[in-house]
Amino acid sequence: MGEAGQYRPHRSTIMPEPIENGSNRDNKGQFVAGNTASVGNGRPKGVQSIPDILRKIGDEEGTVDGLNKLEVVLRKVFGFAVEGKSWAVQFIADRTEGRSVERIQTQEVKDELIIE
Repeated sequence: MGEAGQYRPHRSTIMPEPIENGSNRDNKGQFVAGNTASVGNGRPKGVQSIPDILRKIGDEEGTVDGLNKLEVVLRKVFGFAVEGKSWAVQFIADRTEGRSVERIQTQEVKDELIIE
């Protein structure tokens, strides 16, 4: 924190200053070609996402029974559900029946001010 409670980011997260009056962006606010602030190509090729890695680990053999690790974990979760753990019941229900749709009803109320 800086003075008077102001947030000051770590120096490695500070973006470079825009080129004179924001000329590093076009009229739509997008970075122009060749701008150093827009350098980056996302995730490098060949790098797996966390879900991909978890799926790969889940497919590995997990026990002497020949079950894979994912089956072992899900059987454990099912066991917790049978014991009455509500989080495990919810987990299984969400993945077998799908999550229920949450509907939110809103109502706009306009108050009128009458001055006589």
